[in-house]
Amino acid sequence: MTSSAPYLDFAVVQADDDLQELTVSAASDRFAGQVGLYASPDELRDIADRLRPFLSGRGGRREFLLGQEDFVGYGTVRLSLNRKEFADSVLVEVALRANPSEPHAPAESCVLRFPASVAELERFEADLRRVAQRLGSRAVIGS
Repeated sequence: MTSSAPYLDFAVVQADDDLQELTVSAASDRFAGQVGLYASPDELRDIADRLRPFLSGRGGRREFLLGQEDFVGYGTVRLSLNRKEFADSVLVEVALRANPSEPHAPAESCVLRFPASVAELERFEADLRRVAQRLGSRAVIGS
């Protein structure tokens, strides 16, 4: 078991005008994982743009995919958000997949699920807009 509260953390490790390297960490009350990936600054803003109407009260599902499936040593993050109409919480599902650094080694992955409040996702949405292109910045759901 992990010892901390559930969370999802996007941290900018390196950035330039066209590309940023992210470390994405996540934990539920039982599992934790971390993966590195590359994304354009526009990808994080796109996630924020797609989150805004989702958080305005309508229920539904949003899915996001970041990263590269075949980039050696890096991986992908699939983020799914599920909300019942006008509910105060959202089910966050994070699938992390790390590609091996060595040829013929299998990829590693984990899938985590935890609830988050709409207020936490509103802060996450605002943070995503700020983190694009800012080395050392973060966008976090949870603790």
